[in-house]
Amino acid sequence: MKRGILPIAAAAAALLWMAGVSPSQTPYPPQVPSPYPAQYQPQAQYQPPARPRPADPLEPVPFHPREGRIGGWKVTIPGDRPLATPAIAEGKLYLGGGFGSHEFYGFDAASGRHVWTYHTADDGPTAAVVENGRIAFNTESCELEILTTAGRPLWKKWLGDPLMSMPAMADGQVYMAFPDSRGRGTYYLAAFDLQAGTETWRAALPGEIITAPVIDRDRIYVATVDGAMVAFNRRDGSRVWQEARNATSAPAIWNERAFFSRREASQVRQGGVTSTQQTEVYASKGAATQASPVVDMGATQRDADYLDYGKRAQTASEARSQAYDASVGFAGANKGSAAMAPARANLGQASVHGIWSYKGSKPFVVNGRLYSSMGNTTQCVDAQTGRVIWSRNLRDARRPGTDDIVTPPSIVNGKVFVGTRWGFVYALSADTGDILWKVDIGEPVSFQPSIATGRVYVGTDRGSIFCLETGDPKDDGWMMWGGNAKHNGR
Repeated sequence: MKRGILPIAAAAAALLWMAGVSPSQTPYPPQVPSPYPAQYQPQAQYQPPARPRPADPLEPVPFHPREGRIGGWKVTIPGDRPLATPAIAEGKLYLGGGFGSHEFYGFDAASGRHVWTYHTADDGPTAAVVENGRIAFNTESCELEILTTAGRPLWKKWLGDPLMSMPAMADGQVYMAFPDSRGRGTYYLAAFDLQAGTETWRAALPGEIITAPVIDRDRIYVATVDGAMVAFNRRDGSRVWQEARNATSAPAIWNERAFFSRREASQVRQGGVTSTQQTEVYASKGAATQASPVVDMGATQRDADYLDYGKRAQTASEARSQAYDASVGFAGANKGSAAMAPARANLGQASVHGIWSYKGSKPFVVNGRLYSSMGNTTQCVDAQTGRVIWSRNLRDARRPGTDDIVTPPSIVNGKVFVGTRWGFVYALSADTGDILWKVDIGEPVSFQPSIATGRVYVGTDRGSIFCLETGDPKDDGWMMWGGNAKHNGR
């Protein structure tokens, strides 16, 4: 029936064209000669009734905290899923819809206005990296995806299931870790051409990596969930060095040294009973060679119950992680290709969601000072001597628990910005650790904030994006997780 109508429509369009009126210009309803005198004819063309603009569920709403001078806006992502760190570039904010979602979004960074949505084939977009108009992120199941900053897909590649870390990017290459797709229990780090998607090189890994690769100069560094530290030449993937050091975070590279947190277990006897106490300490080693020794910063050592799965197993956060796993097909002991035993022993994590969201005590070095968060404490340490310059306990005493978590810090403009699982966002003095301001956003935060043009952006564990206007345009430059696409700070 529709085919029979087409010739008639084409003929009508031709007649209109000959009359000098294109179909798109035809008034509605069509004007015909009126039998009535001119004074009785309508003086204006017919206007169809205005239709109300449909409500966008992603519409930003003003945010005004109960106390304090810092306000802004809030956007709630459908699904109430845990959100990663937003990425900021070209005046826009880029963010996945959270663990288990199939959406990736672009928003106006100043107003929070929804700009575009891209639908992924697989679930669980990670935090994104952005460089030169290209966005790179991966889904937990199971693809690396590259989009333009306008939300147009360029290419994607199925790598393995699950993908629990995020990519890094530099010099037209994107780097990603993944499990062997044949289920042989092996892992790889690979480099891909950002424009074409072709694989440049692939190197074997001892296991799943923690959070993301870190790039500095001509090398790329990873820490694996079983505690290994590995450095590769990022041009050809050749291995520079590898050490088994119970590493518990991705490293920071500064002045040709690699800084990372690591776990130690000690025997404690109390009341006639001997038990194992997990501790965590910062360490460093020369970044260029295997021969350089690992040196602990003894003053940073502290008890680390958050790394002890025996103490975490019954916590509310572990129950939530297992529930998130079940929602994407990883119920119980079934975790796909993911080997949970090494992560459980070294990081205290035994779920896909737990490793996907785990950032540990990731340090960053700025002006010779190492800034980090361990458990409930944010601290500043002299990177050369290991001396603790200041330490700030940010625990909310009203909400005790084993999972006292403060995010890795974002450092700009002489300030240190962190979020907490108790729903606070802090700005601390980078020199003294004094609290400059704090905002109770009322939702737990597990991922590091982004900082751009006088605004602090955080994604929460309950599916919200908060933008906090600091009033200082110099609060700028920490544009995504790890500061930039290399994940090594500014």
